Amino acid sequence: MTAVEPTTPASTPATAHRSRRDVLCGLMVALVAPGALVAACSDGSDSSTGGNTGNTGGGNTAGGGSSAGGGALTALADVPDGGGLIVDNPGGGKVLVVRTGTEVKAYNAACTHMGTTVNPPQNGVATCPNHGSQFSTTDGSVKKGPAAAPLQTVNVKVEGDKVVLA
Repeated sequence: MTAVEPTTPASTPATAHRSRRDVLCGLMVALVAPGALVAACSDGSDSSTGGNTGNTGGGNTAGGGSSAGGGALTALADVPDGGGLIVDNPGGGKVLVVRTGTEVKAYNAACTHMGTTVNPPQNGVATCPNHGSQFSTTDGSVKKGPAAAPLQTVNVKVEGDKVVLA
C-alpha cells in the first residue's frame, strides 16, 4: 500500500482553497441578505385608504421600500387596457402595471425564480425571459415554473390620470 499525500501544501491556509459550492453560497448570501434585511426592517403596514380605484392591498412596495404612497409610476393612458407595461419604481427596481378597464394592479416585476425582470404581459400572462416562468396578471400567481412563488403585489391606485404608489 502507498500513502496518499495531501494535495494542499501545509504552508497554505485552508481558506485559500474554496470549493465552487462555497464561493456560490457566499455569493448568494451577499445578494440575498441585503434584501432580507430591508424586508425585515419594513413595517409592512398598508397605508391604503378606502375607495381607491384598483388598490390591490396586502403587500409592500417593490424593492422593499416604504409603502407610503404618492410615487407616480405612469400615466393611466400608457397602460394598455387588457395588458400592461414595465415601469421604474421610484423606490428601486421595476414594477409590472396591468389594467383591465379602470382597475389597475401592480406587481414587483422581478421573477421570483432568479430575479430577472419579466416581459410585459401577453394574454394575461407575464413571462420571464430566462427560464420561462409564467405569472398570471390577475393575481401574480405562478402559471408555469420553475418559479414557485407568486409575484409580489405592489399597492397602487389611480389619482387623476396617473397610476401612483398607494
